Amino acid sequence: MGQRSGKQAVSDMAGHPLRVAVTIPSVSGMWPASFGECLASMVQHFQNSEYEGIHEIRVFAKNGIIAPEIKHRLIGEALAWEATHILFLAPELIFPKDTLHRMLARPNPVVAVNYLRSSGKFAAYRGNSDVKPDPVLPETEEVDGVAMGMVMFTAPVFDVLELPFFEHVRIGETPGFCEDHIPFWKQCREKEIPCVIDHVLSQDIRSLHFERWH
Repeated sequence: MGQRSGKQAVSDMAGHPLRVAVTIPSVSGMWPASFGECLASMVQHFQNSEYEGIHEIRVFAKNGIIAPEIKHRLIGEALAWEATHILFLAPELIFPKDTLHRMLARPNPVVAVNYLRSSGKFAAYRGNSDVKPDPVLPETEEVDGVAMGMVMFTAPVFDVLELPFFEHVRIGETPGFCEDHIPFWKQCREKEIPCVIDHVLSQDIRSLHFERWH
């Protein structure tokens, strides 16, 4: 599940129809109203935009307690729909209506945003340290990985990676589990697929649980 027949290189999407799958994994399946409003505005803005060729968007949502399983099913359904791009989106975020346009404008196979996940802890990381906002940084920056709150992939990325993409790995003998995006980004680095965060867009993203960082 989650892989396609007919291998493609990450760079060969030019000239193809634009089909964006917005995938929303969650535990409960319940979305805050403000997130729903942002999602509806983004979808409508995309549908009404001018594009030379077919451009379609579809929302895929699943809930469950085993996060890697939900993510794999969402990727599988998106690829079965023949998505050209897959946007992972957490229902805890609020974002502008032109979010898709701004992410699609980046030439990278993976584009993500950095946001405040908890008090003092940011989504993007390099090594054992968080990547924090800095006004002198360039518009984009390569990092080791990022929490999957808002990440856009070109679909051929999942032809390059090997299953399982996400893993439910226990932390030693403890009752806790490693966050499933950590082994995912490790495999991306091994396959030389860079994770790039968009610092400019990140300034317009806010978690419903925490104050926007500056």
